[in-house]
Amino acid sequence: MNRKRIAWIGCLATMLAATPVGIADALELVRDGKPVASVVVAAPRETSPSRNRRGGWGDRRAAEVLVEWVGKMTDAELSIVDQAPPSGPVVCIGAAAVEAGLDLDAIDSPSREGLRIRCDRRRLLLAGQSPTATVKAVCRLLEQLGCRYFVDHPIGEVAPRTRDLTVDNLDLTERPGFLMRSIWGSQWSGDTLWKVWNGAGGIRFATGHAWGSYVPKELFEEHPEYFQFRDGGRRPSDWYCTSNSGLREVFARGVVERIRAGTEHPSISPPDGRGYCQCEACRAQDDAGSREPSTGTVCVTNRYCDFYRDVARRVARECPEAILNFYCYADYTQAPTSGVELPANLCAWIAPIRYCRFHRIGHPDCPSRKQLAELLDGWAGAAEKIGYRTYNYNLSECCLPFSKIAVWKHDIPYLREQGCVGINLETLTNWQIYGPHIYLSLRLAYDPAADADAVMDDYFQKFYGPAAGPAMRAYWMGIDRAFDGLRCHAGSFYAMHLVYTPEFLGTCRARLDEATAAARGDETYAARVEMASEGLRNAEQYVALRDAINHGDFQQARQIYGRLLARSQRHQQTGLGNHYTVGYLERFLGGHVAAGAEVTAPPNRLLTVLPDRWRLAHDPEDQGVTKGFHAAALDDSRWTDVATYGSPLDAQGVADRQTILWYRTRFELPKPSEGDRLMLFFTEVDGDAIVYLNGREVGRSQSKRKPFSVDVTAVAVEGKNMVAVRVDHSRITELFLGGILRPVLLVASASDR
Repeated sequence: MNRKRIAWIGCLATMLAATPVGIADALELVRDGKPVASVVVAAPRETSPSRNRRGGWGDRRAAEVLVEWVGKMTDAELSIVDQAPPSGPVVCIGAAAVEAGLDLDAIDSPSREGLRIRCDRRRLLLAGQSPTATVKAVCRLLEQLGCRYFVDHPIGEVAPRTRDLTVDNLDLTERPGFLMRSIWGSQWSGDTLWKVWNGAGGIRFATGHAWGSYVPKELFEEHPEYFQFRDGGRRPSDWYCTSNSGLREVFARGVVERIRAGTEHPSISPPDGRGYCQCEACRAQDDAGSREPSTGTVCVTNRYCDFYRDVARRVARECPEAILNFYCYADYTQAPTSGVELPANLCAWIAPIRYCRFHRIGHPDCPSRKQLAELLDGWAGAAEKIGYRTYNYNLSECCLPFSKIAVWKHDIPYLREQGCVGINLETLTNWQIYGPHIYLSLRLAYDPAADADAVMDDYFQKFYGPAAGPAMRAYWMGIDRAFDGLRCHAGSFYAMHLVYTPEFLGTCRARLDEATAAARGDETYAARVEMASEGLRNAEQYVALRDAINHGDFQQARQIYGRLLARSQRHQQTGLGNHYTVGYLERFLGGHVAAGAEVTAPPNRLLTVLPDRWRLAHDPEDQGVTKGFHAAALDDSRWTDVATYGSPLDAQGVADRQTILWYRTRFELPKPSEGDRLMLFFTEVDGDAIVYLNGREVGRSQSKRKPFSVDVTAVAVEGKNMVAVRVDHSRITELFLGGILRPVLLVASASDR
């Protein structure tokens, strides 16, 4: 752990002190369904501790949330007034609470988000040090009264019904555990009450790809040396020659202008992609011994850390309070090896896009996540501030139920101990497949010291009800254990069948059936169980779809795919799903199903599905053709025997190496009908493919991972045939895949008769 950060972050722990007492000493809000208390909100003033400068949050909004949720519980509507009435209980919110004596200054919150709630028989005072913190204070009070907000949708609201509502004596003080807690996703940007309620907020550190904002491309005419050198020349782009001193000054000046325009803590991250400058000065800063594990390429971290440090010093002269943020991403993910110590006005945001998405940091059975722990240690030693920006879903697959409960239970407290100052969670609001861990991730981001098991017990009991809760807990925690115990790290859809085996699907369905029966009679609980059941139907349909593809039955696969797609579109329309699910289905499955259905449709005939198991050899020197790897007579008995569509290489213990792969197998061809045109149809290959039959090249793929066919009519022979495929897998397309991913079909076409 980086000891120099301890004093700076040590004040971020959550404190809570609540003292319930007897009803006789409680403050009444509602009695017998009638409002008793008044809600006092002072007129906004510049000195208000919760004045809302953005227009969305503040004292008035906090009061409205309280009134709305008290109404949900009691049907009574409390009045909002600007002065306390002469008699009767009052709830003072924000500035009114401070004026009534609530002390916020004693709360040591660097992000100015501390909150306090104090209640006695006469007055309930609550406020926060910021507009959202005041709203959060109301939400904390509502939680004390039994309310919860589990899903950012009306189905996620829990408000216990009562005709009498009181607040016991209490004194509660809180402050968040990280300076920034951001949770967002496509079509889920900005603040919502659900986010504020459960802990989002804090200092707004910008973390996006940002270089194009600071250096005008027009400068290329006068200063081409500021821009990237690649392929023998310089060109105007958003990629720069970061070793150039003049570029550094222009860049820093652009950052200062952005800060003065209102971005308090801007990003200085490079663009997405790999357009690194190749000039001698930039490359000289790289450490040839430091390699990015996912690609084997030389890391460019050292050059960028030198650049960031210089820019940060220049910016600090004019904007000393600004924190400049940068991603640790792509080929600059690994920690610097130059011994650099980054200044306090820089924050390194770890963005582990190329790491396993199933397991916690340091998982003993996950080499990827063990290396991530080493990476974090390295950055903690180099940077005074680090943040964590990651995916809260299974990137490139957001269709099947997936759980990160075990991940967040470990990772968020671990990151807090490492001195992490912020959590940035890209999240898809697919509540039917991600709901529990989305909720847990934000709750722990707000309070990393919280008991994660207790949080989830509360979730299952209150969201699904006391009758259905145990079965739903068994359902979700069973899924969580399945992913935690998965001995595969392949991304997208390719490891899902290893979790959702027929036996496990049956177990999950039985647990949901049990919960459905238990929830019968309560419309709300039943709807929530049904929402989860919709998620499991995705898994059932995907497994059926995959089985149909693997058997070459693309007509059946097309029917199942159509039903799965239509259901996903309905989920999106109801607000419980996301357009990414639809997009990923169309992108990663739809085209393959459509192509397979077309090539096998009558009058074409499927002759055979080639074997699942092939022989595999790596060819790092690209000598396979010279060595005759494509030759029919080659003895491949010493090659590795692997499954192709049955299981990804990673699950078979075969490392995903960015290199040339050779596959070989044999198939039997019955006597073809006269006039038949014979085709080999490749559903999906991870890399550019060249296909050989009986020693002769017969065709090539058009693009990576897209279906393609090759005509083998002139080369195929009756009886045994040998097919070899050279796959150029030198560039990563998805985590831990490689090679032939889906079945190869032999099809006869009579269209040329």
